Amino acid sequence: MNLSLSADAAEHLEGKALRIAFTTGCGGSGYRLSYSEPIDGDTVFEVDDIRVALDSMAATRLDGVVIEYDPVEDGFVLQHPDAVSAVWCG
Repeated sequence: MNLSLSADAAEHLEGKALRIAFTTGCGGSGYRLSYSEPIDGDTVFEVDDIRVALDSMAATRLDGVVIEYDPVEDGFVLQHPDAVSAVWCG
């Protein structure tokens, strides 16, 4: 798995575990990022000393992703080289 963290993301995740799960909704598919421990079936590895867990669907789709921290939104953004578009629904 080729997944990396920006320096800001690594700083904000220090001492925490990050879990990424594939989701679907009104705008299409996406990912939910949370500070939580892995669950059964997750793929678990370390990136820059940060424990990262991916559910089975995310593990097949996130190769090449860079996780960045967005200070304006106070959250994380996935920069995916294969992303076609981003969709939001209100």
